[in-house]
Amino acid sequence: MDVRTMFLLLHSVTEDNIRFFRLNPTETARRFVTAFSQIQEHGRHLQPLVQSFTGIFPIFDFDERTPANGYRSLIKVVRSCILHIIHKSRYISANRRSIFFRTNHNCMEIEAYCSALCQLRALVYFAQRLLTANKHGDLFFGEEKGLSEDFLHESNSMHKGCFYGRCLGFQVSAVQPRR
Repeated sequence: MDVRTMFLLLHSVTEDNIRFFRLNPTETARRFVTAFSQIQEHGRHLQPLVQSFTGIFPIFDFDERTPANGYRSLIKVVRSCILHIIHKSRYISANRRSIFFRTNHNCMEIEAYCSALCQLRALVYFAQRLLTANKHGDLFFGEEKGLSEDFLHESNSMHKGCFYGRCLGFQVSAVQPRR
């Protein structure tokens, strides 16, 4: 799925759920609206970054036969997270009226994915800073500019818990080789 289509789909499924849960006055419905709204906001900011990174992947690949580098891996994890959010949002849309729909459980799931997407967005922003701080095609700093200290500070201040537990599955599937 191309980047534009993926983000359009993300917006569409989250908007559908926002409209539905806004009509419900419960606390869980409010949490759903908040989480889906935050996911939309992250998506709006991530789309141009993800599109720009896809253009620079080949510069940092090991060679033509080995399309692999950290930027490519980061965007692959972001895409995987978004695809899982789309899947979960579709599930919620299809089942939210059912008497068997576990409202609190599904709300916690979407909140966990929202948190993971937030932290991935922060990582993408930092990757962009690293990319623009170096000369074209350089992977390592020619001039320090304090980025090492910034990187250590930001990585220590990031919430890492969102990448464990509920959201671990999307990371495992993001790095599995295709056969």
